[in-house]
Amino acid sequence: MKILPRSSVILISLLFLSVTSDLCAQSFAERIENDRSIAAGVYHPYVHGDLYDTPAPKGYKPFYISHFGRHGSRYHTTEAYFRHALVALEKAAQNSALTPEGIQLYEDIKVVASAHKGMEGELSPLGGREHKAIARRMFDRFPEVFTSKSRYNIECCSSTVQRCLISMANFSQSLASCSPSLYFSFYTGQKYYDYIAKKSPCRSEISNESKHFVDSLRHAICRYDKMYQKVFSSRTAADSLVANPQEFIRSVYMAGCICKDLDWLGTDIFKYFDIEELTQQICVNSARMYFEYGNSAECGSRSSLASDDLLRDIVLKADEAVSGSSLKAADLRFGHDTGLLPLLGLIGIDGMCHRMKSDKSWELWNTYDRIPMGSNLQMVFYRNSKDDILVKLLFNEQETSIPALEPYRAPYYRWNDLKSYLSGKYE
Repeated sequence: MKILPRSSVILISLLFLSVTSDLCAQSFAERIENDRSIAAGVYHPYVHGDLYDTPAPKGYKPFYISHFGRHGSRYHTTEAYFRHALVALEKAAQNSALTPEGIQLYEDIKVVASAHKGMEGELSPLGGREHKAIARRMFDRFPEVFTSKSRYNIECCSSTVQRCLISMANFSQSLASCSPSLYFSFYTGQKYYDYIAKKSPCRSEISNESKHFVDSLRHAICRYDKMYQKVFSSRTAADSLVANPQEFIRSVYMAGCICKDLDWLGTDIFKYFDIEELTQQICVNSARMYFEYGNSAECGSRSSLASDDLLRDIVLKADEAVSGSSLKAADLRFGHDTGLLPLLGLIGIDGMCHRMKSDKSWELWNTYDRIPMGSNLQMVFYRNSKDDILVKLLFNEQETSIPALEPYRAPYYRWNDLKSYLSGKYE
């Protein structure tokens, strides 16, 4: 069989994509038209879904929780994300080349830029509130875990990055206010960062492949014509002032992505986008995250290697906690989306158990639904009087499953079965 060169494979993929992209993105575009904010994707503030709890089998009570959470809503990690747009709009303003709408866009981006000074990458006030609320709901749903007289220790481990540390502080403060008898231990440092925020040993090659994929995808589906018409007084002026049109519209989009995280600003930059252009931007961003960190056909088997040590930590600490002599009520870990997404793929939870091609992923998998700010995975352990242990998994506080593993009674798994399955993933 003849093997096509890499360039030919990419060209065929992009030709197919150019024909089908409108159909693939149709329902997603309809969702965005109903609520433009979801186009922020991975930058969207935390959204939890259905909080229904399937009753545990008779006699089983919750006694321990293992948790991994992404930090809450934050500022952009660098002002470089919106600098290109800011510089281009400033030049256009100086040359009187902006429409009234372009002048307003320039003012709005300046508001976002000003808010970032000295705060790049830090947790926003909304991010703190998100973690307090997640902790409060955890207590309200499983009060037995946090009010036991025999289990009162809470171990908190965090990435060394400050937004994760502040997320941990807000979460634990909220839990402590619910049950003052709890005893908290806090840990951070390189030792913890090395498994909470571990990089795949294939990180460099994945990044190179991702850049090639994203650049090709962006040029195949992303348009900027309507934005140009809204913002610049003429196409000639726009062409003379903007060196890279794709980077310009991406930069405007990125400024818009962070607005909801900085909710006190009251700024909306997505309103300047046509629905089609806005949908194109989020489809590319979702595809990039799925390609690099998700369960993608291209990189999933390599990106999941970033979470083997994290999964080992989860299993070993849980196995220690289930022993009758343990005082542990919960293990709480605070990290990043780049740690949580590979973990979900490695475990193979529902929605992350099948590998898809990234350029067709956004309709079934998008970052707004999967990995907004504050995303989390919780494992809730139950025990009966015979010392049998069951576990259920919550993804963003919703019950989920592992399709590859037969449950004892959905959504509950026997711990021995789950432990054996998970151990096989990192061994």
